[in-house]
Amino acid sequence: MTRKVYGALGVIALAATLRIASASAGPCAGEIADFRNSLSRDKNSEPTFVGTAPQSIAAQLEHQPTRESVDHAKKQAQAQILIVVTQAEALDSEGKKSECRNALTKAKLRLNP
Repeated sequence: MTRKVYGALGVIALAATLRIASASAGPCAGEIADFRNSLSRDKNSEPTFVGTAPQSIAAQLEHQPTRESVDHAKKQAQAQILIVVTQAEALDSEGKKSECRNALTKAKLRLNP
């Protein structure tokens, strides 16, 4: 399980690294910047926002969550949101306004369903 948590942290780091600078971005750069700025972070710039994720099989089987499983789910949800925002930035830099906005909407829904 620990390997999965570290894997999620790697994905979050990768998503943050792959960010495209807003100054050279396209038509929905401002919306992306506003969304990124709305994501809460701690003093070390680690994400503190909580998104949503699909229900786990363990939850469907009515197993009680452990602290580790909750942390894992939180990291996975954060990573998924950051990946989608990174995709929106890539689409924006290619001038694909509609696709960019669709990706940004998807990220917003994962944050606040």
